Amino acid sequence: MPNPAGNYPGRQIFLGRLSNAQYAFAYFGSGRSPASQQRYATPFISEESAIRIKPLNATETFDPFRHYQAVRVNKETGLVVVSNSQAPNDPLYEMYTFSSPEEKRRDLTARVLGVIGPEYDNPSKPTSRVTGILFPTTDQSFGAVLGISAARGTGHQHLFEPRAGEMKWVSTYNGNVEYENFDPQKLVRGETIYVPRATNARDLANEIYDASTYVHEKYGELRVWALAGVHTGNGPGGWDLFTRNRFNP
Repeated sequence: MPNPAGNYPGRQIFLGRLSNAQYAFAYFGSGRSPASQQRYATPFISEESAIRIKPLNATETFDPFRHYQAVRVNKETGLVVVSNSQAPNDPLYEMYTFSSPEEKRRDLTARVLGVIGPEYDNPSKPTSRVTGILFPTTDQSFGAVLGISAARGTGHQHLFEPRAGEMKWVSTYNGNVEYENFDPQKLVRGETIYVPRATNARDLANEIYDASTYVHEKYGELRVWALAGVHTGNGPGGWDLFTRNRFNP
């Protein structure tokens, strides 16, 4: 099964539940430039409660658009925040940690993304900021929200109750190598559905990575990493985590 977002999703977040009803998330990264491809996703960093995207070359100058905490986990509650950018990751983590159950079901994500906007690395063609949050509602269940800002002054979100055997996704780009930003209305309408075959974190990361095989004549292989988490009750916040990289440091 090919990647549902096309040949070049950019960065892509999946949220939902596996066929065994366990809650799950995944974060896939692809890139065209050498700087985007020469990266990796770290294992879980306990002292940060996070997974980072880092350069393969440890002496490379820090780039806030390429190097960031991609996943943050609240080890006490199980809250997960995933993003392709540090800028929305931090406020959303704080808001979904301390807000009331009623507030979590409002437009928190859309409002934050509307203020922050897309990434500002390319004024003529800014990259979307995308986010995914799984927030605990009871001891046994999670609510889910996916968000995107594809243009300045705009933020969109899709709030949903994950169903067994179904994940929803959002990507930064529209799937074409000569990309445009992803259409937020597809997310708002709930059209981005993926049916995973995997039943654990390792298989989910591998499934998404293996589905993204496109090779471009100019840019070469585009996939860079796929990481996944499944809520089994084991691991940080109850999440079993697995990361697969094209390159390892």
